[in-house]
Amino acid sequence: MNPEENYSSQRKASNYSDVLHTDDDINPIPPQCGYTFSIIKALLIYPLAILPLGTGLLLAYWYRALWVRLTYSSCPLSRATTVVMTDEYGQQRVSTVQVTTFPDAYSAIGNKVEISSCATRYLTHCRLRYLYSDDEKKFILLRGHDCDRTLAGIHESITGLSGRDYELRKATYGINSIDVPVKPILVMLYQEVLTPFYAFQILCLVVWYVEEYYYYGAFIVLSSLFTISYSLFQTYTSAVQLHELVRQSCTVNVIRDGRELRDVPGESLVPGDVMVIPPTGMSMPCDAVLLTGTAIVNEASLTGESIPVTKTPLPQTPDELYSSERHKQHTLFGGTHVIQTRFYNNSAVLAVATRTAFSTSKGSMVRSILYQKPFNSKFYRDAFIFIGVLAIIAAGGFLFSFIFYSVSKYVQPDGISISYLLLSPRVYALRGFDLITIVVPPALPIAITIGTVYAVARLKKNNIFCIAQQRVNLCGKIKLVCFDKTGTLTEDSLDMEGVITSTNQQFSPMVTDPSSLLPCPLLYGMTTCHSLTLINGQLLGDPLDVKMFNSTGWTLEEPGEDTSRFDVIIPTIVKPPLAEGQDGVQLGIMKQFTFSSELQRMSVLVKTLPSHDPKLFHVYVKGAPEKIRKLCRPDTVPEDFFDVLSSFTQKGMRVLAVGHRTIITKHELSKIERDMVECDLEFGGLIIMKNSLKPETTPVISVLKNASIRTVMVTGDNLLTAVSVARECGMLEPDHQVIMVKADSTSATPSVTFHLLQDGKDLSTMMLSNDIGHTPISAHPSPLLSDEVVPNNVEENGWALNRVKKFHIVVDGKSFAVIRTECPDLLPKLLVKGSVFARMSPDQKAQLVTDLQGLGYGVGMCGDGANDCGALKAAHAGISLSEAEASVASPFTSKVP
Repeated sequence: MNPEENYSSQRKASNYSDVLHTDDDINPIPPQCGYTFSIIKALLIYPLAILPLGTGLLLAYWYRALWVRLTYSSCPLSRATTVVMTDEYGQQRVSTVQVTTFPDAYSAIGNKVEISSCATRYLTHCRLRYLYSDDEKKFILLRGHDCDRTLAGIHESITGLSGRDYELRKATYGINSIDVPVKPILVMLYQEVLTPFYAFQILCLVVWYVEEYYYYGAFIVLSSLFTISYSLFQTYTSAVQLHELVRQSCTVNVIRDGRELRDVPGESLVPGDVMVIPPTGMSMPCDAVLLTGTAIVNEASLTGESIPVTKTPLPQTPDELYSSERHKQHTLFGGTHVIQTRFYNNSAVLAVATRTAFSTSKGSMVRSILYQKPFNSKFYRDAFIFIGVLAIIAAGGFLFSFIFYSVSKYVQPDGISISYLLLSPRVYALRGFDLITIVVPPALPIAITIGTVYAVARLKKNNIFCIAQQRVNLCGKIKLVCFDKTGTLTEDSLDMEGVITSTNQQFSPMVTDPSSLLPCPLLYGMTTCHSLTLINGQLLGDPLDVKMFNSTGWTLEEPGEDTSRFDVIIPTIVKPPLAEGQDGVQLGIMKQFTFSSELQRMSVLVKTLPSHDPKLFHVYVKGAPEKIRKLCRPDTVPEDFFDVLSSFTQKGMRVLAVGHRTIITKHELSKIERDMVECDLEFGGLIIMKNSLKPETTPVISVLKNASIRTVMVTGDNLLTAVSVARECGMLEPDHQVIMVKADSTSATPSVTFHLLQDGKDLSTMMLSNDIGHTPISAHPSPLLSDEVVPNNVEENGWALNRVKKFHIVVDGKSFAVIRTECPDLLPKLLVKGSVFARMSPDQKAQLVTDLQGLGYGVGMCGDGANDCGALKAAHAGISLSEAEASVASPFTSKVP
């Protein structure tokens, strides 16, 4: 089956729905069946399981769900004591029903599950708690305080819980603990020996020693002891590391019954508790939403980047529902470290707990380690098929031997004939079992384990650490590797190339030294539109923002002590160097809308100091040029915008745009929404930065291509910039044409156009039909997606493509989304020929990896861990470039940047 046919068949089954399994994607009512213990079944099944040397008990240990069905009776869930639930990966797990007691009737928060009695039944499935619903007649996932809550509704929790509410929620949610206990070594040994492989090996050893195969048996014993010891060592070490990683003990101050309680154990927190975040920061014991003040947070444990992130208070929009992903700039995630907080007028910085224990972001990552997605890879399928065929041959040989020795007769001296089997049943039984042990190689798994051990040791010598050893074997099947661009293929640091201001719809000549700019909106945007902060006198933040701000020569000041900067009206001030003589202009950053990878921009509200109008604000927006252009008034955007932009992006430059406007608002500062300011802008200019390739990039790409491993770039950067970098590092060969795909779904019928790029320029446009024109994609399959087909009208458009048989497809995230949803028949062809995927959101990166796997590719993903966590988890082999020794986001972590 070719990749496209394989993809089509899998797509019909999955309908593209199985991309990533995050907390929000977990089915709140998974398939579940209830059972109660049956004495009659137990009396019938247990003797049958014990008699054949305990084989039945081994099967019960391996297939617990099947054992429950054999020894338990099916019953309604309302009476069940044991429940078999199917997780999101199709695996069946057995859970025991438990009962918790409440003082009186209570409604579980966020679940709409009315508890009408003093006792409520629940179970734990994959470390998550499910409550029984009398209405649904099912066990329903227990959601947090953020489920179906509006932003204004969350703010209503600012007064804290009453003592009664706290006790009820504690009984409902349990303790706030992410505990992964380390099993005793004897228990680990017991579990290791009782695997099917070692059970079969014990049978083989018994046969061999009876047959006096001492040397071979001794070799297998020694090899098995080595593999068991190594496996136990790795398992125990990983368990200890994970236990130390997730263990967290802290005390917090909470507000209950209207008063602050100090030094409350973090394990006692429940969703709805209002915490007081101390000025010196803390490690977050749960997921929480920031209600007041601002926090500087290090999210390295989640993203892999140690860049401080500014968290702002949640707006009080009455009709908007809260989402931890959409409102992550207001969310303090469990496991992250709050460096410090800032506040207004000596008010406390408050945050309300939304999720606890394994429901938090940290808990989700731990569960992804404990309950990993099973890889139904071709490698393991072929291995099981191979062993299955050998087992069938062995069973046939055993049956043939049994029949042959039963039929064959031996004539005794007294003339009585007797079958060989009856003459010496022990010998011929051993011959049959011996045949099985020879045909099915018991040393094969040992050889694979030893190879894996050796491979992991070699990786470790090269500062590459592995936390999922089963992925090592999959690496041999990798046929395609996806690379992030910034920080992976290119250097983390950027060099300022220059800036271009825009006035009266015209670009000015490029200025290579931004510090020499005269006062203008572009300069003010560069000095204010960032997320930089001063911590211990050091300017910290995104490296791009640091480089951009430092190039202006301005200085940043945050009045007062680090933790009391909001005691004054202006939290952050930027001002030019006095030597520039810019009349003492100072800009106060009043409000910040942090950078969003989905929106691809950030914005700030600024006041010019001294200010005579408290309602007058200047807005500066910085982001992707295409996004900023759409937010600007057309009469302010230069007509040659795309020509100038492409002239830099085709050289591999990183280009940002700045837009600005002035607003007069009657709203309070805290109630001003993002959509109110990021519109009707005036175009301010472009910021051009140079991002050089890492010295290792081109050799690595060359090695992969020589090994016939396809390379693909997936990035959030500009498409033409990505194409330039791909050409520079060798992903796109110099003699291959590059065709850019653009998809449009704004009209009634979706259409797709193909643009031939040469030196980064768009030479022509062609639709999918044989004639130029807007034709529905479904009516004409693409003639371009084949190396052997060239459009008939190429010469008419001045193309010289008729002699070129090789080409690459490049596409941006917007077009990828349209093709994926509106034109699914085209998607497999696009994936086969696509080499550059630009302007991709984090979710789209993960979708791309999953779609490529659907084509039958063994997919590797290499990223820096910031916006690549989803793709790293989804890939067969995810390699995170991080300074951490082990990253929970990917199976492999390289300490070599």
